[in-house]
Amino acid sequence: MIDLKQKINVVINKNLTHEIEENITKMGLDCAQILFVSDENIWQNNKQFFRNDFAKKFVNFLILKTPQANENFVNKIIQNAKNCNLIIAFGSGTINDLCKYSAKKLNKNYIILVSALSMNGYVSKNASIAINNHKKTLEAKLPIAVWCDLKILKNAPEALSKAGLADVLCFYSCNFDLALNHFVFLQSINFQALKIQQKIIKNFAKNYKNFNLKDDKFLRILLKMILTSGWAMTIADSSAPASQSEHLLAHVLTMKYPKKTHDILHGRLIASSTILSLNNQEKIIEYCHEKLFIKFLENFFEDLRENDFFNEINQYFGTDLALECSKEYKIKKDYLLKNSEKIIKNFKKNKTKITKILQKNYCEKDFLIKIFNHFKIDFDFNNIGFEDNEINDAQHFAKYIRNRLTISDFS
Repeated sequence: MIDLKQKINVVINKNLTHEIEENITKMGLDCAQILFVSDENIWQNNKQFFRNDFAKKFVNFLILKTPQANENFVNKIIQNAKNCNLIIAFGSGTINDLCKYSAKKLNKNYIILVSALSMNGYVSKNASIAINNHKKTLEAKLPIAVWCDLKILKNAPEALSKAGLADVLCFYSCNFDLALNHFVFLQSINFQALKIQQKIIKNFAKNYKNFNLKDDKFLRILLKMILTSGWAMTIADSSAPASQSEHLLAHVLTMKYPKKTHDILHGRLIASSTILSLNNQEKIIEYCHEKLFIKFLENFFEDLRENDFFNEINQYFGTDLALECSKEYKIKKDYLLKNSEKIIKNFKKNKTKITKILQKNYCEKDFLIKIFNHFKIDFDFNNIGFEDNEINDAQHFAKYIRNRLTISDFS
């Protein structure tokens, strides 16, 4: 059992699915007071690990067909959970986001029974939900427990573990973006949230060649990295420690091409977008070493003043999404223009120090590519159906969707 403070308990064993009823009884509840929520595919692929009469124990047994993290499915869960005291979610990314956001709206407790190590949001206090088709990071409920059955985790398709590993390792692009945010753009960040991730990821990166995807040892360390990444977001009270330019790009692609991205795992998108972010970060390091960054910053602020951003967003996303994005971007633009002189002055004064800090926080993309290759994680955008011009456009529009300063703002 791993104590994550604030009464979140993570339980890992090989027979957990047969102990759920006993655990519920220990909590002073019975199955009739609980809403059990899962995805149809997840349930069908894993129901052999549960007792034969498991589903019959629950009066409220909600199996969603092709769920998406949006308002419609949130409302469906809320309607079914109104008369329940607890929600048990059995799934990964989408199911987890839907249930923890619904639990927040209802002010009810929830437990996540993990179906796969496919993403890092199990103990984060935020959910990624589409509101009016605009992907937003919204405050959600922390689970009171995270249950993991190793039989289920081993049964999950390898693609899901690959996605989870890629989602965790975006730490490298986040690390640079947050350093850029703090030392160049003078915004505050939570260094503790970065520090707790850095230790475990550094240890994994040193020993990754000793692991394979189906190994118990790998599954346990991947779970620990996933939980640490999620906890970093919780203590920072923001998704920022684990979601920067790489996630903005992935979100744009999801928003712009919903049909194309529907069957692409989130972590698979993040694998590609992280490598691209590292590539863009490398260019900034080059500008700093060649003493071109001050001029680069000055041009950046000049373009910002002249940019008629709403029309540009409107042409790309359409009016409804443009209205949502413009609210976010205006906050960021106003901050930048208000502090432009201060930002430039600070960089001129501390350019040597800042350059060293950015260099220290940069991860060469070849290093991450070696890890991806070891685990056979594909990171080529072309292999999932995207053309170069689509990716280039998405990079440009990534800066508009969130009030978050990253390397994307230079695209």
